[in-house]
Amino acid sequence: MRKFQAKGAIMSATVPALRPWGCRAFAMALLTASLCLPVTPALADNLAQMLYDVYDNNPDIQAEEAGFQIKQAETQKANAALMPQVSAFAAQSMVEEELKSGRTERTRTSQYGIKASQRLFNGFQSRNNLIKAKYQEKSGYYEMRNREREILLEAVKAYMDVYAARQMISLRRTHVTNLEKQLKATRARIKAGELTRTDLSKTEALLYRARASLEGAHADLGGASGRYESLVGYAPGELIFPQIPERYLPVNAEEAAKKAIHMHPDLRASRANDKAADYAVKSAKGAFLPTLDLSGEYANNFASSAAETNESERSVSLRLSLPLFDGGARASEVQKARAARSQQLHQTNALTARIKADAREQYLRYKAAVASVRQAGAEVEAATSLLRGIKMEEKAGQRSYLDILDAEVSLLDARELKIYSQADSVIAIYSYLAATGQLTVSGARKEFVSNDPQTAAVVAKAKRLAALEKTAARKAGPRRSDDPWSGLR
Repeated sequence: MRKFQAKGAIMSATVPALRPWGCRAFAMALLTASLCLPVTPALADNLAQMLYDVYDNNPDIQAEEAGFQIKQAETQKANAALMPQVSAFAAQSMVEEELKSGRTERTRTSQYGIKASQRLFNGFQSRNNLIKAKYQEKSGYYEMRNREREILLEAVKAYMDVYAARQMISLRRTHVTNLEKQLKATRARIKAGELTRTDLSKTEALLYRARASLEGAHADLGGASGRYESLVGYAPGELIFPQIPERYLPVNAEEAAKKAIHMHPDLRASRANDKAADYAVKSAKGAFLPTLDLSGEYANNFASSAAETNESERSVSLRLSLPLFDGGARASEVQKARAARSQQLHQTNALTARIKADAREQYLRYKAAVASVRQAGAEVEAATSLLRGIKMEEKAGQRSYLDILDAEVSLLDARELKIYSQADSVIAIYSYLAATGQLTVSGARKEFVSNDPQTAAVVAKAKRLAALEKTAARKAGPRRSDDPWSGLR
């Protein structure tokens, strides 16, 4: 008698002892049956892979990538102004003439040809416009990176909210179960004369509160799961507590500010806009300089009338134009470009100050979060010892049953604080990484850092570890990931 079990479905069958010649046939039949079973795609259960999935699936990031392609197209358009313009033309006309003799004469004329023109000089406006477009394209790339940074931080918060909500549900469900057992025990002890109705009322009140808190945890999980799915593209699977990427932490807050100034994509975009504004001023000044154009044309003419002769035309011209007066329009464009450059420089200075302050703040908040985790752990140990001691004293008649209930509530609060503190510590370090511009995936996926062997090796290791986790058997309960977030630079 044997039982065979397959993942996703359980098949129980009574099978007689197999002869050696039937083992191979039975194995093939079992393999065929297993292949017919529905296969559930493996979902990422670690923070690193989830962030990769956010980068691949999130529509906001994809929209930013499309916006970056618009900037690239603008650069190509600006580059086209430096290229020669070539066009072909063809025309056909018919002239109908009434002669004095009463006869009508019709003449058909056909023409085709090609013409080309090249702007040789326009005050360096085309060149400056091209450089300006390139800096605007660079700004668009960093704006895309900045939006990516914001979305990834939102995904980290959603991940930890789901993880914390699940831990909270498990903790509060256990608390409700314990209170229900205590409620039965309290009623039994009241009948035995050991406790009073006051103890029963206290237990019932705590049970009602615990049930309400459990429902609240379910509501928190529903909201966090919805945010997770909207960002990642699928519902959260089994989430594991991530490994803290402490190797990216600076020595002090000042070093954090320096790193933010060097790496923050929003500041890089603003600096690129500074350069673009400089070349916009140069382009506006170029309108005061002369323009030199070279053009050429070749055309063939055909006529149906004998009076008209077929001929071909060739022409080359060089044209120089110098603007003398336009009512101050060009001067106003220069003034406008200078004002826009001044505005952009002030915005960059203000952004620099905000980014430095935010980097310092997020670093200090992470330090405070680490201290909160240590404090919460110590508080759980103290509350556990307190509950254990009060129970022993209650048996000796030195404490009341109400003291035990109060100690259990204190232990529950301490455990909840520990869960929230651990989640906040993860969010705090990723908030710091986002504040310094280190939270990114695109750099590890695109050609911008394809020549960085260290980054490529770290990302490849992360992918191998993620693949091993998916194929290995999953253990019950929370686990710590061996796959730290490796998309950071």
